Amino acid sequence: MAGIKINVRIDDAEVKALLTRLKERVEDLTPVMQTIGQIVRTSVGKNFEQGGRPSKWGTSQRAKRSGGLTLVDTARLKNSINAKATSKQVSIGTNVVYGAIHQLGGKAGRGKKVTIPARPFLAVQAEDWTEINKVIGDHLLKA
Repeated sequence: MAGIKINVRIDDAEVKALLTRLKERVEDLTPVMQTIGQIVRTSVGKNFEQGGRPSKWGTSQRAKRSGGLTLVDTARLKNSINAKATSKQVSIGTNVVYGAIHQLGGKAGRGKKVTIPARPFLAVQAEDWTEINKVIGDHLLKA
């Protein structure tokens, strides 16, 4: 068997090209982050419509009196939910000042005599993660 020579040559140009395309896809994730923002905004809207998810919020005194939905009197808070996407992240929130007390709960009103229970409307649901993961995977597969 002496004298038999085997040469193996690996041309990795395709692999390098794929890795370059993947690198480019992850450097600017703005389109993915915008889509994720829309997914979460839609989900937050459902949180308001269903009065809390996955657990229902306690019914507010105003909703009891008027027969309306908790946290949806004028829908100002619900309609204020926004998403701001960058190349690396997406922020979901509201510019409505009273949003924090409803999200986190606490003392409110004159003299802080009223206790507002936490009603976390900015909650991402388990089913949202399936859709978010698909969006990310689809984006990477396009490389």
